[in-house]
Amino acid sequence: MADTITLGSTIFALASLSNAVGSVLFYFIIGVTPCVLWLLFYLFQDRHPEPKKEIAAVFALGAIMTVPATAVELFLENMITETGLTGIAAAIIFNVIGVALIEEFFKYEAFWRREQAINRNRYLDEPPDFVIYMIASAMGFAAVENILYLLMQSPDPLIMRLFFRMITAIFLHTLCSGILGYYMAMAFSQREKKIQLFATGFIVVSCLHGLYNFSIMESRYNSVFIFIPLIILLLMAVTLYIQYQRLLRMKSVCGTAAKNPK
Repeated sequence: MADTITLGSTIFALASLSNAVGSVLFYFIIGVTPCVLWLLFYLFQDRHPEPKKEIAAVFALGAIMTVPATAVELFLENMITETGLTGIAAAIIFNVIGVALIEEFFKYEAFWRREQAINRNRYLDEPPDFVIYMIASAMGFAAVENILYLLMQSPDPLIMRLFFRMITAIFLHTLCSGILGYYMAMAFSQREKKIQLFATGFIVVSCLHGLYNFSIMESRYNSVFIFIPLIILLLMAVTLYIQYQRLLRMKSVCGTAAKNPK
């Protein structure tokens, strides 16, 4: 009898483990695939494709940066909570500074770390390259964020959340980093305004990212807010398209990579 119970318990444990592994693998595929597809779409827009190993390296670093970004976000969330702020003020501050600014910084940090690790990337020789590398970092970051998001959700409305996230949250990371990449390229082509352009880029994308997050949160209580993220994404998509076309018309400035912002 005892042997039967032990055997049954073992089979049940193995079955549970198999299901858990299968779920994680499924979430990994679902979370990473759309990010890779988005990245490939932008890579095909590049007239002079970057080396695959460099794109992969920045993508991986972007994924790794989710760890320190999450830690800092939790720390800032506790700090904001301790200040006693509540309501809309606390929500806006947290979403803009405690989440958006932090995530945009660490996606940029992944790009910058790679540039330093290879003694300043010699392939970073055209203005549009800044956009491509920043998007690679963003997609690595979004891939891990997707997996964590899926693991923390109940399975019932999973398909609808997946669909909504694939067309909004992933798109948001792409657009924010792409727009920041534009400001980076402009900063290196207009060195007298470098600090101003960098600051403007971070402020713009952080505010838009934060407003998107805030609207998503509020949409749970008021369906009107669901249109705000869609409007933000549309405006950002048009903006990035115009910016990228402008970068394509600019001459290569090979000295850009030789002078890093840090």
